[in-house]
Amino acid sequence: MSWLEGKTARLVGESPDIAAALTAHGATFVDHGDCDVLVHIAAQPPIKPAHELSHAEWRAALDSGLDQRFLLARDYAAMRRAAGKGGAVVYVGAPEQALGSDHAAAAGALGNLTKTLGVEWARDGIRVNAILTCETGETLGNLVAYLVSDYAAYVTGAVMGVGLDD
Repeated sequence: MSWLEGKTARLVGESPDIAAALTAHGATFVDHGDCDVLVHIAAQPPIKPAHELSHAEWRAALDSGLDQRFLLARDYAAMRRAAGKGGAVVYVGAPEQALGSDHAAAAGALGNLTKTLGVEWARDGIRVNAILTCETGETLGNLVAYLVSDYAAYVTGAVMGVGLDD
């Protein structure tokens, strides 16, 4: 039996490697609505030096890198709670130091949010984890599949860096 057999997954954002790993491990994808697994992959924003950022650009980075991710997870958790089911959320994005000050602020806050939601939602059986990496590939896909599987039922509130040699 595969790790994710019988589980439904929603993938927000693009990562062929993560999609392939979830499929290979037995997950079935849904476009919206209730699902067992929610994976959010952040689009890489343009890199701009802090002294060149406008307030609107700063706010846009925080909105896409933190606010929208929180709201998506909040709605997911409400659906799972209403159905009396647990679930798993994984945020995937670049590490704080990779893409500029606006991204660093959003990624740092997302790390703290992940830890807080991991604790707060654990009582409902909803796990929340984050992977911060610039890497792609089979290893990243399999790590996501593992984190949303029952094999990682004890892992919540973890913020992991993968392939961060620099």
